[in-house]
Amino acid sequence: MSMQVSALPPAIDVPPPIGSAAWDRELVALGTDRATVDTELQLAVDDAVAAGTAEPDGHDVYLNDASPETAAVLVLFHQQRPSYSALMYLRFVWNDSGGRLRDWIVRQYAAMLVHGPRPVADSGTYGLAIDYFEHDKDAPDVLAALLAQVPATHWGGILRAAGPLAWPVKRRLFLTAAEIPALHAPLGEGMAASFYGTYGDIDAPEAAELLRRITVVDDRVRVALVEATTQPMLMRSGSAIVVTDARWDYPDSFLLEMTVTSGRWRWSPRSELVVDGQARGRLAHWTFPFRPELEHVVLPGRTLDKPQLHRIEGSPNDAEDFVDREMELWPAGLREHLAQRR
Repeated sequence: MSMQVSALPPAIDVPPPIGSAAWDRELVALGTDRATVDTELQLAVDDAVAAGTAEPDGHDVYLNDASPETAAVLVLFHQQRPSYSALMYLRFVWNDSGGRLRDWIVRQYAAMLVHGPRPVADSGTYGLAIDYFEHDKDAPDVLAALLAQVPATHWGGILRAAGPLAWPVKRRLFLTAAEIPALHAPLGEGMAASFYGTYGDIDAPEAAELLRRITVVDDRVRVALVEATTQPMLMRSGSAIVVTDARWDYPDSFLLEMTVTSGRWRWSPRSELVVDGQARGRLAHWTFPFRPELEHVVLPGRTLDKPQLHRIEGSPNDAEDFVDREMELWPAGLREHLAQRR
């Protein structure tokens, strides 16, 4: 499998440290100034303390609008007291703001990753993952903007946050990071999050090849990655449901009760269900929100421990063959990839 990819260009617009004189000058270009931001922040903190709040958080300093002042107050507060609460409200500002303020907000995340300190960078990494990288519409532009402002030596936070990014969006970043030994640790963490995170995404065959090229020192991360790139999850099935209602949107699928019997839980879109060594269908939706008012037929099976109902792509006529089975769940393409390497 070819892993060639053109290298990412170097960062060309590294931001100044948050709270510095250069940062103050960028506030003016944004339409506010440091004195105003300091005053608003101090008033908000004083009001919270006067109301009996021992440790003010983002809720206490959010100014309830999408203005540059609100964004800057939250960023400066987070720099002083890093926590997700301030970043959560910063996302509220993002939701209601235009392109110029959005660009500035992303620039603040870049500043957190480049200049820290470590608690700020760690908090920023978490905020990026859940507030931006989990949103398919926003994520590609946010990543591109970060890479234009964060030198490769500071990509660690981006890599750790990258689990929710769609594989085509982050592929070039991961392959470039693999060529930089100092980034192998955060790259390994980002790969693990791509397999095991709730919204993680990665191409399993390419990940298997990528793992062969990097050194992952952390035993916990390495073992998790080896499992994800060489082994299936083992599953046990119980009952199946065939939906016969005309309102059902998935005529070429059925529902199957399953539970994991061995292997770390990981969800990979369109994973193969292998029964007796043969691929018999694909897992299209983990924990499917079935509406029982739809007309359906239950094909009863054994009682499982902590089962979940999943939607399986396959002929409903074959659903009975899936009842009460032991099966393997393989990420798309991985079984064939490993067979070719033998």
